[in-house]
Amino acid sequence: MLSERKLPPATGEDGRPLLAAHFLGTFRVTVGGLLVDTTSRRRTRHLLAYLLVHRRAPVPRDVLAEVFWPAAEPAAARNNIHVALSHARQALREVSPEAAIERRFDTYRIADSVTVWTDVEQFESNRKAAALAERRSDRAAALRNQEGACQLYEGDFLADEPYLEWASPIRESLRLAVVEIQSRLVDTYAAQCAWGPAAILARQILAIDPCNEPVNRQLMACYAATGQRHLALSQYHRFVDQLWTTFRVRPSARTTAFFDQLRQPRYEYDSLVAC
Repeated sequence: MLSERKLPPATGEDGRPLLAAHFLGTFRVTVGGLLVDTTSRRRTRHLLAYLLVHRRAPVPRDVLAEVFWPAAEPAAARNNIHVALSHARQALREVSPEAAIERRFDTYRIADSVTVWTDVEQFESNRKAAALAERRSDRAAALRNQEGACQLYEGDFLADEPYLEWASPIRESLRLAVVEIQSRLVDTYAAQCAWGPAAILARQILAIDPCNEPVNRQLMACYAATGQRHLALSQYHRFVDQLWTTFRVRPSARTTAFFDQLRQPRYEYDSLVAC
């Protein structure tokens, strides 16, 4: 089952200060365990986030100008970049002298004086490890990595910045990835008769993807298995309304048949087939 979330250490394995960037949910950055001020200046916050996400290669100045100031004249864009970078450097220096943004010719990057950890990269690492473990039929490793990925997903990518255009494709990709992982975990928990954790995850998935029919069936099954048939029936009606409102379609015959089974005055849960 999902355990308590662990915080990243203050230093990396190489002994350098650890710059930890959390993108999933509320954006925050720490260096050596100390919180960097990313709230005082919004543009500085956006710029720092962009450099951290794209840190694998130096980011050209022209790219920053196009992303953040597409309508500005070149001179104005350069000045805006200079001001935002100065504020970002200052915010980093206030918590650690090692944390810096380097300029090389007309490109910018996070300096190698710190080790960078991001929850997005750790999420992707867990996701890939889980997929590999499944291919190898290592269920324990798959479960461990799936749970690790879900623990990291505190919310959508830069959830507190929903209108950043450059963040939208990343947000959608991660949202699809977490729904897939959570769906697999729901199936695993249900197979183990862990109805509580399965229901919690199912509700989280439906908050993102309310028309996900297999997950709606699983949530109905969780309610039924714990003697809450009225909640299972209500869940079906909510799903029907959502599906019709969104797509103008009806549930599949499989889901409707499951609902009809649940409506019976007497039924044996073990005889129900939800998925």
